[in-house]
Amino acid sequence: DRHFPIDPATVEPELARRASGDDAELKLAEWAAGAEGRARLRALLSRQHYQLAYWRSARRDLNYRRFFDVDERICLRVENAEVFQATHDVVLRLVREGVVDGLRIDHIDGLLEPRAYLVRLRAAIDEIRPEDAAFPILVEKILAPDERLPAAWPVQGTTGYDFLTALEDLFIDAEGYGTLERLYERRRGVGGFEAVARASKRRVLRGGLNADVRRLAPMLVHLARVVGGVELSPVDAAGAIVELTVALPVYRTYIDAKEPTASGEERVLLRTTLEQIEALVTPTALAVLRDLLLADWPARSGDHSERRLEFVLRWQQLSGPAAAKGVEDTALYLYAPLASRNEVGSDPGVLLATAPERFAMRLAERVERYPRALNAITTHDTKRSADVRARLDTLSECAGDWERALRRWRRKHSSLRVLVQGRRAPMRMTDNFIYQSLVGLWPAGRELPSESERGTLRDRLTAYVAKAVREAKARTNWTDPDVQYEAAISRFIAGILDGDAPRDFHEQIQGFVDLTHRAARTTSLAHVVLQLTAPGIPDIYRGDEIEFLALVDPDNRQAVDHAHRTERLAAMDSLTGTDLAQRLAEWQKNDDFNSMKLWVTHRLLRLRRANRTFHVASSARLLPSRGEHAARIVSMMRGKDEVLAVAPRLTRALGRDWPVGECWTDTSILLGSAVPARWECVLSGTVVESHDGALSVTRLLSHLPVAVLVRRT
Repeated sequence: DRHFPIDPATVEPELARRASGDDAELKLAEWAAGAEGRARLRALLSRQHYQLAYWRSARRDLNYRRFFDVDERICLRVENAEVFQATHDVVLRLVREGVVDGLRIDHIDGLLEPRAYLVRLRAAIDEIRPEDAAFPILVEKILAPDERLPAAWPVQGTTGYDFLTALEDLFIDAEGYGTLERLYERRRGVGGFEAVARASKRRVLRGGLNADVRRLAPMLVHLARVVGGVELSPVDAAGAIVELTVALPVYRTYIDAKEPTASGEERVLLRTTLEQIEALVTPTALAVLRDLLLADWPARSGDHSERRLEFVLRWQQLSGPAAAKGVEDTALYLYAPLASRNEVGSDPGVLLATAPERFAMRLAERVERYPRALNAITTHDTKRSADVRARLDTLSECAGDWERALRRWRRKHSSLRVLVQGRRAPMRMTDNFIYQSLVGLWPAGRELPSESERGTLRDRLTAYVAKAVREAKARTNWTDPDVQYEAAISRFIAGILDGDAPRDFHEQIQGFVDLTHRAARTTSLAHVVLQLTAPGIPDIYRGDEIEFLALVDPDNRQAVDHAHRTERLAAMDSLTGTDLAQRLAEWQKNDDFNSMKLWVTHRLLRLRRANRTFHVASSARLLPSRGEHAARIVSMMRGKDEVLAVAPRLTRALGRDWPVGECWTDTSILLGSAVPARWECVLSGTVVESHDGALSVTRLLSHLPVAVLVRRT
């Protein structure tokens, strides 16, 4: 009701007069008291550029774009030249002053027309720094396993999640993961990850993002009438928008004003997606969507084309958030046979057998198009640090042992599971996250953690699981938290960690971690080797120079002890020859993984700095191996046989010790050239020679589980 008895023109002066003085709050309360006060308040609110409403109505009534489903973060129309200038003034000044070395564009898929924005940004930078044509612009973009960045974007690549996920899959045993997956799906009665992801996207589109669907539906109804000459009900229109968005296998498409007609791979993608939803939407809705998305729109003219483009642009802005909230922030917290596959940008439904080919594809793409893209393995947004994921990867190598341990622990802790509203808490999905997280965080190679250390672990795990179950939205969520269910989970975690009663469980966790921690740490070193030697720019997360066991934020925001790292580095900076060999042996004997990881990071950054251009942009190819453990070696050759990175994988089968020396038996790397060559490892100082076009892994991994060789002759 906007008809008030008080003239709005009198409201603001009166408000200002009464609000002056120390008792402003009391005066405001008096001013708004009673029937006349409420009328004055309504009159004041009626003059604002917003309308107050009950917050739960947001999913139905919001008429503005926001950051995903966060109502308080209102999006700006950066496609408007004036808005662009206002929002980029400081950024461009920093570029002009040389304060920043590059720009990272967060959530690029949230923009109305990403290409137009990037072209404008690149033009602004070129005007400021015409001498620096390659000033890096990097986009945070989640790519499907076989997806590539649009070629027309003037960027240097992504922030590295595509590299991270392609790399991670190399270190998961395909057969073991298949066992974990089958048992998990049978136990929970769910389909594969794709089914969970689609159901999760559908849920967020009908929930937190429903206001966006409701804004699009009338647009589709109107276009059906004026373009297709058919009547489409709002319900059918909304249903078609939801199903189209759910079925889209990528975050979004990039139809825009400059290229208003889908073509090439994008056209094939949209056609396939429309075919998949034929049985889920009305024939009328399907025909209209097919015309809007696939017809030759540049040949059209007039108002219909403008309205059609507006609909497509707004739908594309919806599909990205739907994927982010439905997959990253829901499905990946619901489905976890092995949580190390549940990472930003990952797809647990992709076959692991093709992991080497997918990694090789990413390497080739970097060399050809994006040599300055970022190579990330841990970021502020990853759900688990690379070192935690490395531990969980080893579970795929002992799937049977892990499943037996899960059954044993579930029986042991059954009394800690309680009924909340007639259902067990925590549910099986949740305790799976709890046990895996414990394996990821538990201290390795030492006595059982003290009561104080277990208390810290309990607090970290409780905070993480509280976030995880709310993101999963199965029994509780952010807007309607089930405090009883969440309290039951907190008590469960306390019950398995606190006091002396659970000691035998702690010993079992400790034993499990100790059985696998050297294999896990070898995987972590392999991550670092490939990250720092692959084409692109390594992005090292704060604190990740030594072992970094952390879960999703805020757990990964822990304070970093830089002084400790500096002290360690100073003690090893000049190691060479016999001293280096002795120190490497000591580190392995004492399980001093922190020194090993810091040494590898330090030496490889030095190597990169010595020849920056080579390590960023030279060619990269994976080499084959032969011998008993050929499948356990990833070897990457850079340039014209100049630098060779050797990274072991799946090494738990080689025993509990560090995988060095004779355990590699007859395994060798095939160089592709029979010309003898001499190689020196920059990490261990080991010198080896190739024979008959092959390098012995036993020899080159004689002092350290990883190697980076530089050709000397």
